[in-house]
Amino acid sequence: MAHIHEHYDFTVSAYILHPEDPKICLHLHLKLNKWMQPGGHIELNEDPEEALAHELLEEAGIGPNEYEIIHTPEQPSPRGSKTLNLPFHLNVHPFGDTKHKHIDFGYLVRAKTDKLAPGSGESKDIAWFSLQELRKLHENNEMYDGTLDICEWIFKKHLQNN
Repeated sequence: MAHIHEHYDFTVSAYILHPEDPKICLHLHLKLNKWMQPGGHIELNEDPEEALAHELLEEAGIGPNEYEIIHTPEQPSPRGSKTLNLPFHLNVHPFGDTKHKHIDFGYLVRAKTDKLAPGSGESKDIAWFSLQELRKLHENNEMYDGTLDICEWIFKKHLQNN
């Protein structure tokens, strides 16, 4: 989906943990040519979890029954409203080299499958990476600094063998 607003858009992204191995899934972004977490714009008719489901299906080929959101701290669930899972990371970042910015709801999810099959035209490539492999991508300027920072945090906090 194209940008909705001139200055800011809401986006959703997911750092996908491998079902068994200490690895994270990243895809090679079509326009930015950098390895990063799958994600995209929250469309006007979606909440963040609905956008997460459609982006994971499009960019990783993982359907709603093939992953689980790693839950964040407990929150109230008032009657008459839909309580959403809290993202593990909420940030504002520029889109590439433009003045446009994204407000991103970053989710941490664990895949129930290691099979990745992005839709046609969604990603240049997609793969599972160990921490060592992620650091090598960063050394080769194939990933943003912030992406590596978040991946290192995930390995430290959520993956045993770093």
